[in-house]
Amino acid sequence: MTPTTLKRSLQTTAGRHIFACIAAMLLACSTVPMRADVTDCTCRVDSLISDNLAICIDGTNYVVDVYGCRRVAYSAPWITEICNGTGGQNQVTNVTRVCFVGAKPLPIDPVVTFAAILCALDPCKSPGIMGAIVPPTSGSVYCWTITFPKCLSVDNAVACIYKCGDGCCRVARRWSRGLTGSCDIDFEIPCDTPTTCPLPCLQIECPRSTCCR
Repeated sequence: MTPTTLKRSLQTTAGRHIFACIAAMLLACSTVPMRADVTDCTCRVDSLISDNLAICIDGTNYVVDVYGCRRVAYSAPWITEICNGTGGQNQVTNVTRVCFVGAKPLPIDPVVTFAAILCALDPCKSPGIMGAIVPPTSGSVYCWTITFPKCLSVDNAVACIYKCGDGCCRVARRWSRGLTGSCDIDFEIPCDTPTTCPLPCLQIECPRSTCCR
């Protein structure tokens, strides 16, 4: 179709309709899908983001379902860093709810649970969890910021931890691939902001990864 014939076709009713449809499709493709709102650690829509995730607490194995939202970037442009000095991010994951499946510790300690989840979210040991994987090429890195609720409630009866209020704990982590193919974590940086939790929410200390030996 030449520019002249295209112009004439767009001047017709059918042509204008086709152009509107094309414009709508382009707009849909450019729209960012459901993602973590990295400014306030909330999710526009909470959903199951990892089911039957195996974690270890004090030498005992448990399984949890993790709810929230996430944003992943496997190529540039990277996600803007949340914790200063951590660089562009491959993934930002906001956790809003955690529920034990089957066996559960009693009482449930949210800080210990979050620490165990951090340990499990390792793209070196468990590639594929939440889409995280360190590429096999030497020098490859994976930067992942994970947020947990700092204000929360715990229901031991149903074995769930719920986000309560807007406060959150942020933990930025980076793994890299060595010359020999080894994969190791480079850093784990917490950067939570001061928060006053509304009653009756519980306020917790932010977790650092704790792995069973």
